[in-house]
Amino acid sequence: MPHEPQEIAANEWGTIIYHAQWQTLELKWDATTRSMTDDGFKQTLQLLADQGVQVRPKFMIIDATEFFHKPGQGTLAWRDDNIVPLYNDAGIERFAFLTTAGMPGTVEKGGEPKPDGPATFPTAWFETKERMYAWLTS
Repeated sequence: MPHEPQEIAANEWGTIIYHAQWQTLELKWDATTRSMTDDGFKQTLQLLADQGVQVRPKFMIIDATEFFHKPGQGTLAWRDDNIVPLYNDAGIERFAFLTTAGMPGTVEKGGEPKPDGPATFPTAWFETKERMYAWLTS
């Protein structure tokens, strides 16, 4: 079926899925992130960004419900300098994180979508897929 989600890339820490019907690229982190290094984190985000530039989706999702890595000092700054500009180049309109209820700042806890770092698009954090999908398609 043409609207079935397609796995388009993967590594030992995550899988990237394209949902053509919703023009959405999703990174699903795996529980293997418990042993991931910052280099693995960077490699996986680079994989997502490269796929984004190729596919040019409207939306991106990172499913972080199985994400256990704690990025080291300077890693998020590296992301802002090297990855977010690629998301901008891909034409992303909205970016959503799906996380556990323990995460502060989610929409369910009153967090507001806003650009993150150098992003030209709003990013929001969600505890439920329903709220996330409603925001992405609103």
